Amino acid sequence: MSASNITLRQLRTFLAVAELQSFSGAAQELRVSNPWVSESIKELEKQLGVVLFVRTTRSVELTKAGAILKEMVGHALIDLDTAFGVAQRTGAASNSGLTLGYAIGAGLEVVPWLLRSFATQHPQRELSTVEFDFTDPTAGLRDHSVDAAIIRPPVGLTGLTSLELIAEARVACLPEGHRLAAEETVTVADILDEPIIAAPNAPGPWRDYWLLSDYRSEPANVVGEASTRDGELHLVARGAGISVTSAGAGRWYSRPGVVFRPIRDIPPCTVVLAWWPESTPRVSDLIGIAKDFGRTESIAGFIDSSVPPTF
Repeated sequence: MSASNITLRQLRTFLAVAELQSFSGAAQELRVSNPWVSESIKELEKQLGVVLFVRTTRSVELTKAGAILKEMVGHALIDLDTAFGVAQRTGAASNSGLTLGYAIGAGLEVVPWLLRSFATQHPQRELSTVEFDFTDPTAGLRDHSVDAAIIRPPVGLTGLTSLELIAEARVACLPEGHRLAAEETVTVADILDEPIIAAPNAPGPWRDYWLLSDYRSEPANVVGEASTRDGELHLVARGAGISVTSAGAGRWYSRPGVVFRPIRDIPPCTVVLAWWPESTPRVSDLIGIAKDFGRTESIAGFIDSSVPPTF
């Protein structure tokens, strides 16, 4: 007989006997009869044309050929099991719904476009969304309550995978009539001494990033906290303090009582699609669509990070 007729079941039986050094032990583990194990091994030896075990009444030992086969087949079956698992997860992912989290204020340009594009390209799959306020800047990724999320880094989750979608200026949100409101742009030094509105405390560096803590020698003068964009701008409009936010806030949240001025000497902030590596097969369709986001004409008009916006 040809070795091409060898089955996975024969190989798994061989490995069980080789690892346990017992035909009866292998039969018990595989939940089959002792004669079935013996016949399976005899058939395998016949197909290969080699003796795999030296059998006595008291012991079962691998021959040299059996030891080599055990080593190589063990690795091969691990690889096969991995391949089967990936195929099953990928197949299941293609037919199951996804949950996309998004941080408040981070998904306004991205999420509607993603939803429309996903519905067009994958009408058989449901993509639902959940909005998270500033108390969870990871938008559900920290507790794995979503499959992927639209967030603004940094959020301090080690090992997270991400795809950058937008880069835009960080801006100072000022009350009307503020001493800097007449300026076209401001610097970090201009605003460090200002009373500032902060996000609520949360794990990770996100709050400190927006407080510009990396630029300070002393703690920021936090005069209030807000868990939503509306709450933040309400406090600024009252004159309680300033805040640091993204240029997108000026596009989507502009209102009487506040002005937005780009901070000219600071790196831009970003919006990313993020997910845990183990979720990659499940969210691969969404990732593929997101990669086209910045190249779409309908979106390009929103973003031009090379020119600091003024409001």
